[in-house]
Parts: sequence; structure tokens; C-alpha cells
Amino acid sequence: MSDAWFKEKIAPDGVAEDGCHPGEAQALQSYLNKKTNTQEAAHAITQPIVSSEDSGANLHRLWDLLQDALIELSATHVPSLIILLQAIQDLPDPDLTSKPKETAPPKDGFTWKGLPKFGHLWADVHKQDHWRMDLYTALSSFPTFSDRLKKRQELRAAHVKKANIEARLAVANIGSIPLDWGYDAIADALELDNAVLDFEIPAAREWIEVAGKELYQGAKEGRESWALSRPRSIGRADRRMSLIRWEFWEGRMRECQECSEVAMNAGEGAGEEMRKLREPGK
Repeated sequence: MSDAWFKEKIAPDGVAEDGCHPGEAQALQSYLNKKTNTQEAAHAITQPIVSSEDSGANLHRLWDLLQDALIELSATHVPSLIILLQAIQDLPDPDLTSKPKETAPPKDGFTWKGLPKFGHLWADVHKQDHWRMDLYTALSSFPTFSDRLKKRQELRAAHVKKANIEARLAVANIGSIPLDWGYDAIADALELDNAVLDFEIPAAREWIEVAGKELYQGAKEGRESWALSRPRSIGRADRRMSLIRWEFWEGRMRECQECSEVAMNAGEGAGEEMRKLREPGK
């Protein structure tokens, strides 16, 4: 793992808006290099925030660092980063009684529980509604087919990795990342006529492989989700998840045999995962 990545994340002038605190970067690097355990890392990486003059205001710099690590570093680090986030989330509330009243957070304020603002920051940066248009704009800037294909593969890998991370965060109940995002991803992939199938079918498969049990439980219980109430091209908008919709999705996954090879392979695998959840033991 390159030292350069961690150095790049540090604010050069100490201003939180420009990057993270050196202690945060060092704590993360030591943890990922297995020089510290999870509890030691959780304590070390949060100390700069706890000891800062305005803990709540500076919280985003730590979330920026950890979210960048999830997205930018190797996928092999994702499980360790998820465990670290869980450990931070489980930390006791810091004692900020000695802080000046004008900088101390409100009485109902600073807590590590739920990783305050983590989910909102993730959504603001990584859940853009216009991502499909941005994708086509990015690809159109490459003059040759081979260049566009290479860039498409690169962007697809990033999109699928992001779905895997979001599913892991949702299952671990970290940072208020909801399972609704999984329903949203699957519904978009299978019910929109403008879905980017070679991106969205593999991303939906990640949600099913990682969070399939939780998503299927929601179908059995008739769980309501805002993600399902949005009108799409196919099917009927209904806030309540159902076994009927699950089986419809399963069938749509198998129909991907007429899609590109990437979408077809992902759809075939996802359809089988969905069947196993619906018919355990068969």
C-alpha cells in the first residue's frame, strides 16, 4: 500500500476543508498495515476529532477519509474498513464537558452512534441521480472504440464496487445506510427502460449476494420502502415489497440472457441467488 495515498489525504495547511488530520491518516495506515488492532485504531483515528475545538464541525474530514478509503483502495481492504467503522460506531460518547460553551456541541449532539452525517455525506458524493448522463458524457470524450471500452470497463468496476460497499454497510447497520438503496438499485436495473444494464445488473447482483437475506425477509414481511414507490417503466409503483415482486425480479434477471455478456452473466447469477433464497435447500 502506497504511502502517497495517505499523504495526499492530509490537509496541507491544517484546514479541515482541505483534507484530514495527520493523526487520522496515520491511524488508518497503521490499521490497514496490521500494526494496530481494531479497537486501537478506532480510538486513535477519532482522537483528533474529540480533541478538536469543534468536534461536530470537523467530523466530515474523518468520514471523507474513510469513504475515500472504501472507494479508492483495493477491495481487499473493504472488510477491514467495515469492521473499523463498526468499532467507531460502538465507541462510547466522548466527554466534551471541558470544551468552551461556544464550541461545544449541543446537548443532544456529539455521539459516535450511527456515525452522524456519514450516510448523508455518502449520498451527496456517491448517489447522484444524473449518473447515467454523466457516464455517457464521460464515454463520449474518448475518440476510439477501444478507449471507450476500456473506460467503460473501469467505470463499471467502480460502480459495482460501490454497490458492494453500500450493501455491506447496510447489512452491518453502519452510518444509516438503508436497505432501501438495495431495493432502489434492483428496481432500477429491472424496471427502467433506460437502465444501463451492464452496470446496473451486476450492481443489483452485488446487493442480492451481500444483502439478499435481508432484502428477501422484507419481501416476506411486506416491508414498506420509499425506493419502491417511485414510478418506473415496468410494473406498478408500490411502497410495499412483496414475494410477487421478488419473483418478478427473479424472472427479469433470467431474461438478461438477451443482454450483453456482462449483464447476462450477472443476471443469471443473481437469478439463481434469488431462487435459492426463495427455495432454500433446493
